Amino acid sequence: MERASLKKYVWILLIGLLWLPGICAAAEIPARTGNVTDQAGLLTADQAAQISREADASDYKLYVLTVDSLDREPSSDYASEAYDYWRLSSRDLLLLISSGDQQVELSFVNPGLQASFDSWSRGEGGGAGSAAIQHALDVYFIPYARNGDFAGGIQSLIGAVNSIGTGQGAGGSSAARAIPLGTTVAALLAAALLTVLAYVTVAGTRLRKQLSGQREQISGLLVRANRALESLKPFQGIVQGKTGEMAEGISSRLSDALVQLSALNTDNQGAMPAFWRLSSLKSAIGSLREKEAAFCSALENEEKQISVISEADRNVKQKINELKKDVPELGGMLQEAVKETGFALQEIGEDLKELSEETDKADQLELFDPVAAEQITGAAQEKQEQIEKDLQDLDIYRDKLSRFPERLSAARSQIAELIKRNSLQNMKVRPYDNLEQAAAQAQAMEAPLRGGDMDEVRKISSALDALMEDAVAMTERQARLRESNGKDLETIRGGWDMLRRRQSELQSRISEAGRRFDARHTASAEAALDEWSRRLGEAEGEVPQIEAWTGDERGEYEQAREALDRLLALQEEAGRRLGGAANGLAALDDRLNKVNAVFREGQSQIESAQMLLRSRGLSYRGGLQLSALPEYQELQSGLAAAPYNLDDLEASARSYSAQISSFVEEANRLIRQREEEERLAQLAMLREQQRRQGRPPGSPPFGGGLGGGGFGGGGGRGGGGRSSGGSSWGGGGKSGGGSKW
Repeated sequence: MERASLKKYVWILLIGLLWLPGICAAAEIPARTGNVTDQAGLLTADQAAQISREADASDYKLYVLTVDSLDREPSSDYASEAYDYWRLSSRDLLLLISSGDQQVELSFVNPGLQASFDSWSRGEGGGAGSAAIQHALDVYFIPYARNGDFAGGIQSLIGAVNSIGTGQGAGGSSAARAIPLGTTVAALLAAALLTVLAYVTVAGTRLRKQLSGQREQISGLLVRANRALESLKPFQGIVQGKTGEMAEGISSRLSDALVQLSALNTDNQGAMPAFWRLSSLKSAIGSLREKEAAFCSALENEEKQISVISEADRNVKQKINELKKDVPELGGMLQEAVKETGFALQEIGEDLKELSEETDKADQLELFDPVAAEQITGAAQEKQEQIEKDLQDLDIYRDKLSRFPERLSAARSQIAELIKRNSLQNMKVRPYDNLEQAAAQAQAMEAPLRGGDMDEVRKISSALDALMEDAVAMTERQARLRESNGKDLETIRGGWDMLRRRQSELQSRISEAGRRFDARHTASAEAALDEWSRRLGEAEGEVPQIEAWTGDERGEYEQAREALDRLLALQEEAGRRLGGAANGLAALDDRLNKVNAVFREGQSQIESAQMLLRSRGLSYRGGLQLSALPEYQELQSGLAAAPYNLDDLEASARSYSAQISSFVEEANRLIRQREEEERLAQLAMLREQQRRQGRPPGSPPFGGGLGGGGFGGGGGRGGGGRSSGGSSWGGGGKSGGGSKW
């Protein structure tokens, strides 16, 4: 019987294989690139990175694949094949998004997660299986997709999967009915064989298709190389010089490439490896891809070189004609400028002569060496633009030079006014020296201007402007420094008064703390006061010198500024340090208050515990006299009189607090023990009453027992909320569901 069943499954397997060719027409599955493989370009780089981080941090890892189109293949088939091709595990899910088809598919292999989806969907009024997954996509993904927010939809789905899958158990499995062992084994073998054959057939067919495509690309490269060589023929045998060298080199390299591509194309005409030889197919595809990439790169370089020759041949003549037209016009402009200004402008004339010579040379090369002519023409165009600019700037700089005396006089007047208004007669900077240097630069600019050396003119003019601007700026700075120095001197004088008051206050607090606390507690404050009193005294002695520097008689405002900045920083730091010392002294009182609080609270806790013990008729073993505790005596003695050693007091307070806590805990233990004894006694009495009244021994007392809750239980056998679940046939297979927007 089992053999007959096995034969039946084998026949079913063979018939099923007849459907495999339809699978082989599937669209090509891309290689996985991290958590997000965005073939359709639906996500930005930042969105993809954020989705990857969220997927990595989730209990279930979601992989995203976006494609432009499924080429009419069912989304469930494509997602299933991609899941296998990427070798995803049971904790992985694949989300397939086809932008062109507006389809989305979620695929995974996890019966427990599928059960969680089913449970969630039923709670939402939906179905189970694929319908549950489709319902989840409709709720969490489709609303975002309709608005074009694919990143938001994916992130929403990641959160939903983790929420739905939270708390999922491993799941039990119980058979609804017994199945013969032979039938089960045969079915499993048939399924395994079918899976292997299907994978090999689909993968092999796809690889053969890819190999065929690679061969077609090699043929395309052969055609492309032929076209490139044909486009070079009009120049061969005619061009010379640089153009000839380029053409010959391109032709030689293209001819070699054609020979190699022809040989490779001939090899590709042979039969492809059989579909089950996956390794051979992959090796052949990889080899062709490498060769195709190398040939493609080489062809692109040659095509660029051909484009250079073609562009030069097509455009250089027009550029040369434009230059021929511009040279006479520039000559006329130069003659007009010489006549108007009376300058020789020989530098511009020489540039114009060189431009004419370069134009003639390019014209001679244009027919037989267009590349060289193009290079010469480019340089000539730059020179032509420079000559135009030089002629335009000639009037600007001539006018600037003629107006310089007026500008110099205005600057002198402005500086003199600043000096007079701000009493800067004795300032240490020398703005008039800058003005003298600017005048020398103006005088030096005249010669290159007359000769037409405009680059030198621009350089001198820039230096002249900087000298003029600096002369006024340095004077204005001295005025600002004089004003700010005076204000900051007043600030510093007020700062000394404030700091002296703080020193006096700190000295008083140190004296008071010295009477109450051990000397070690005030030592740091005394050291800070001594140090900063010394430093502030030394710094205060610098003030007369600063006043002299910033006075109008000396005018050393820069030096005074540096000293003022230093004193202001010193006063600020002194204020912080003296304030810190005062805060440290204030903290001594806080520490003492905390020790006193521990002492008082300990007494209160002991009294409360003793009263509670007496109320229950209990007493502490041997009694407890607080005054007999060594820790109490030590703490009481330490608090009795100043000066206080806070370190010792705090150590005693910790020991004292530990003893109090120990006593209180023991008192609570005695009380709990007494309460338990009383409860057990009452329980015994109740049981005795039940026995006398003839009630069943296991019955609970009326009223729910003692103290709230009684002795009620969780029910009899088989109770306690225990549940069991089963698994249908094929429970370890794929789960999937899809939707559209």
